[in-house]
Amino acid sequence: MVKIIEKPLSVNPLKKGSIMGAITAFLGMHKVMPLVHGAQGCMAFTKNFLTQHYREVTPMQSTAVFDIATIIGDDSNLHEGIANVIEKQKPDFIGLVTTGMTEVRGDDIKGSLIRFREKYPQYDSTPVVPVACPDFKGDAETGYGAACAATLSLLIEPAVRTDYRTRKMVNILAGMHLTAGDIDWLKRSFEAFGLDVIVYPDLSASMGGQVNHFYGLPEEGTSIDTIRKMAHADFSIVVGGCMEASADILLERCTVPYKKFDTLTGLEATDELVSWLMDYTGKQAPSWMRIQRQRAVDALLDAHFSFSGKSFSIAGEPDLLYGLGKYLTKEMGIRLETAVTTARHGAFENLPAENIIMGDLEDLEEYSKASDFIIANSNAIPMCHRAHKPIYRVGYPVKDYLGHFHRTFIGYYGAMMLAFDIGNICMTLDIERSGH
Repeated sequence: MVKIIEKPLSVNPLKKGSIMGAITAFLGMHKVMPLVHGAQGCMAFTKNFLTQHYREVTPMQSTAVFDIATIIGDDSNLHEGIANVIEKQKPDFIGLVTTGMTEVRGDDIKGSLIRFREKYPQYDSTPVVPVACPDFKGDAETGYGAACAATLSLLIEPAVRTDYRTRKMVNILAGMHLTAGDIDWLKRSFEAFGLDVIVYPDLSASMGGQVNHFYGLPEEGTSIDTIRKMAHADFSIVVGGCMEASADILLERCTVPYKKFDTLTGLEATDELVSWLMDYTGKQAPSWMRIQRQRAVDALLDAHFSFSGKSFSIAGEPDLLYGLGKYLTKEMGIRLETAVTTARHGAFENLPAENIIMGDLEDLEEYSKASDFIIANSNAIPMCHRAHKPIYRVGYPVKDYLGHFHRTFIGYYGAMMLAFDIGNICMTLDIERSGH
């Protein structure tokens, strides 16, 4: 029987605030400036965190609210911050992210934006998307999903799909857990079935290393014009629970139907996606995709002896944790001792873990004593060293491993690589324990 534990405090933090997720989402959009409404340190920590993870330029600005402004509670910092960003950076739009300080203070952001428009009518053409991100509510995936939904809510308008296109167009609402490698696999797969795709937000383009010059605004992500075109799509595919709110907006406002995939990690989940693509387009899977599936099955066959008798524990954001946990338990046959996560997930009840904990890395260390290896972000390395357990790095941040953001965890290719990676960890354990 699964035991679910909720911890009321954090000792060795695992959860990242919703502000980090919201800024991550805006970094996947073209020429959008994330503006943090709070103290300078609120932005500085997030910027340092994301720069270490992506190893790319991570543009963002702050309203730099100081102590007197906090006490008085006027709009001057916010209004001046927005005006300065528009004047100096000239973004396509601004992602205005609140913080715990301004949320606790009770700032009326919508009212303040109305007053900003009255004070600076010359900036009416630059949209400002407000996103409430109190540190005490939700996690990074919550903020990521909220930023994506808020952007669509402001920019999307009801539209009648025209019939000038010769190819169907599908929105891919990409969850925060997807890497550049994952998004590349999705793009290639949908295009192989003759579909045009819009990836929203597209971190693979903006944070994937293809921008070869310094920039003051994120480049190559999903543009404002492309976001508005999402209203004309024939269908939306949701990858990860945090993006369902965005899909609901497109459905309710623009009648764009959608299908949600809680995960695309593993053969079973990928088979479901490919079956949908075949039914939707009436086309057969391309030969390269069939070959990838054969190789993934062969990888599981090659590695299955090393999986025998092994157990693991995992810590991460809900969408990431669920996908990896399901694949390793149901298809690799490895026992899941403990899953530590940052928020509840509707699919957790189907995850065969002995313990599911809404907690931190202290819980991971305490409840993973019988595990053979750990799956977590780089912050879990010290505890793995203390416990003499190998770690497989995933999630946010991965700051001590080059190329993480280009690894693939979904699709048939991701299933194959995960089978090899986890199989190699298990084989090394067997060799060390045998003394050879």
